[in-house]
Amino acid sequence: MNSLNATAEQYFALVVPATSLLLGLSLMAGWNSLRRQRYLLWIAAGYILTCIPLAAQSLMNDRQMASWAVATGALYCSGAWAIAQGFAARSGDRLPVRPAVLITALVLAALFHFSRAEDSLAMRTLSLNIGMALLLALPLPRLFRSRHDDNLLERVLRYSYVVLVLYSLARPMMVLGFSPVPSSGELSRSGLWLWMLAINLLLNLWFVFLLLGSVVQGLMERLRHERNHDPLTQLLNRRAFFEVANAQLATGHPQRWAVLACDVDHFKRINDTWGHAAGDHVLRHMGTLLSGMVRPHDVVARFGGEEFVLLLRCQDIDMAQSIAERIRTTLATTPCSPINETLTASFGLTLVAGPKDLSAALERADQAVYQAKNKGRNRVVRAGALEPIT
Repeated sequence: MNSLNATAEQYFALVVPATSLLLGLSLMAGWNSLRRQRYLLWIAAGYILTCIPLAAQSLMNDRQMASWAVATGALYCSGAWAIAQGFAARSGDRLPVRPAVLITALVLAALFHFSRAEDSLAMRTLSLNIGMALLLALPLPRLFRSRHDDNLLERVLRYSYVVLVLYSLARPMMVLGFSPVPSSGELSRSGLWLWMLAINLLLNLWFVFLLLGSVVQGLMERLRHERNHDPLTQLLNRRAFFEVANAQLATGHPQRWAVLACDVDHFKRINDTWGHAAGDHVLRHMGTLLSGMVRPHDVVARFGGEEFVLLLRCQDIDMAQSIAERIRTTLATTPCSPINETLTASFGLTLVAGPKDLSAALERADQAVYQAKNKGRNRVVRAGALEPIT
């Protein structure tokens, strides 16, 4: 009866590696749909590589564990390395191979010694888990150096990874600090082994939950960016401009904002002479110049074609015109490849009284652009200035 119960416990323990396998396959499926997220493939490989020796050891006695220690250790180290490489890749980096090879070689040498020359389950456990912890710790500096997406989910994922490294160090202490199984003497049939499997399962589920949440969040951000930005210049599009501009106008004093509209001069001639590819380059050049000459609280958008609109925070209309003149002068003196010429643009400028005045202000600025073109182009024309608002 005891033997049957022990065997049932061993087969029950297979649920954990089987779950790890399924989680790894789910991450591979995610990578298959999102080829840009290559780190998912690394982490999936880590899950799959570690589930193989975990399943095998769950069916082994201590003597069999010693016989297969080097083989299972190689798979465990490979899995830890793959997970570490995946988290490094997620931070936009790549781990050097040499430290991982050195750590793995030392671990396998220790496993060979403590399974063949001197049979010691405790030393094998200690060697393997310290090695895995060192492998998992390799990307930690990169994780804490990369803060470009430092939101709550990213912070939870980052500190959860630290917990994973610490757990890898604590795991051998659990084996060394408690008697595995007083009754049978077999680690794989002990309550401690089942506890470690349960913790392993919870960590695996937790990381997959966080990773998939991060992928969904990234997809939503990418879709939001594609919805709000012009694909050619990466500036805000017309719809997003109204959202952002209305939010800005609602928070500042009305007379401290101005709308600046601009239109590239002779853009049709550029397309007809050098082709549409050159025209696209001109628009990207224009977008880069405009976004590089404004302050963080200003808003820049491409409304379509060669038309660009800016919302400028300013003390008065004279300050706004000074900004517009600086943009115009810089544009007219900066060569634009591949046409190897400088560009000019016509600008229309007007104050905006607040969110309710935004559409009317855009119309006034647009009319001022036409006046600038009629007056010879390459100039800034003010629309009817608003009276100061008290």
